[in-house]
Amino acid sequence: MLDTLTTAAFTFVFLGVVVGLGAAFVLILWEVERQLAKPHRSRDRLGGG
Repeated sequence: MLDTLTTAAFTFVFLGVVVGLGAAFVLILWEVERQLAKPHRSRDRLGGG
């Protein structure tokens, strides 16, 4: 399959994979940081209190 890709196509596929993984990594770090910044006693919204 890789034999049929030209250099330009392979470059775009590689850039797409790198950008996708980078975006996923940034989103995961952002969610972890948000969870750690929250006080741990914020279950009131879920518990209905």
